[in-house]
Amino acid sequence: MRIGDVNLEIIDIITFIGIIITFFTGVLNLFLNKKSLYINNITKFRVIWITTLRGHIANLKELSNITNLYIITRDGTNKITYRRELEKNVSLIKMYLDFTSTLDVELISKIEGLKVMINSYLLIYYCRNAIKSVDNDDELVTKFNEAVDIISEKKVLNELLNIAVSNKKIQNITEIKDFNLLDLRNNVKVAYREDYTLIREIPKQSNYIINSWENKIEELNKDIDDIVQIYLKAEWIRCKIETRMWPFNRYNEEKVVSKLQKEYKSLNKAYKRK
Repeated sequence: MRIGDVNLEIIDIITFIGIIITFFTGVLNLFLNKKSLYINNITKFRVIWITTLRGHIANLKELSNITNLYIITRDGTNKITYRRELEKNVSLIKMYLDFTSTLDVELISKIEGLKVMINSYLLIYYCRNAIKSVDNDDELVTKFNEAVDIISEKKVLNELLNIAVSNKKIQNITEIKDFNLLDLRNNVKVAYREDYTLIREIPKQSNYIINSWENKIEELNKDIDDIVQIYLKAEWIRCKIETRMWPFNRYNEEKVVSKLQKEYKSLNKAYKRK
């Protein structure tokens, strides 16, 4: 074959075409290998991340077990070490979650709510036990004020104010949600002043509050269980989808989560019927 002034043999043309095909095949293989290596690394670290997150969730479940909470409140001491461990565990879980994802945000909200409930539960027990430990009325007010100064959850202080309102018939405090922690503590002290009878009403009326919060803790634990089950399954599906070839590697989080939620509810209903 002659092209211009150059005379080419068929074998030369075939060789040239073979070189071109080999070159493009090599480039394509290099691209696919790099992509495959990237996906494998991402998948590997996602599996590690899921396993670590599962471990932190398991620790939270152990810390929030209502039986354990009931046992550790018996001695009446302020559970500072326990509460620090709870705070650390909740912070670690939040660091592993994505604040831009709807399911992650829902899980963070439930976990934060659980932390508040547990801290409130421990603190009201501490306040109750501190009051019950004092027989002398002269020491009671001092002990009560010391306990109030330690309380770091608005939920507990609000309940103490509610007890004062219902027993002493004092005027209900409006816009209480806008008070800071220091204002709430001062309002509690003012509401109780040196009323020994009112202060001793706290251990009696706190039983209902404690029972209510125990139910709330169990409810939040159940909600967290439900979300985590769906969350972990969704992440495994993401791992499988993202290892597929284009264009079958697109992950639709909203669609996957919605489908899993329906399946989970359906299975729970079927389980309850048995």
